[in-house]
Amino acid sequence: MSNQHVADETRARTHADENVTSKGNSVVLSVVLFVVLFGLFAGGLYVMGLTSMQNPSIGLFTGGLGMCMVALYCTFDLVPRFLNK
Repeated sequence: MSNQHVADETRARTHADENVTSKGNSVVLSVVLFVVLFGLFAGGLYVMGLTSMQNPSIGLFTGGLGMCMVALYCTFDLVPRFLNK
């Protein structure tokens, strides 16, 4: 076995360790975040669905829209920042 072969093998092991992207996230934390954020989003859709043409309520619709927007913002911006620490 040549020295070059041993050096290449050592370098390959070092690069394999560097290529690990993350150790993964906790399954329990992922499920809890999913349930909370999906519940917030679905609740916002439900609240928006409570408005009708006979009784239009801007406050009700805006509140539901706000709930949906907060859920989407948390899902796509805050959660990745929190989980990548």
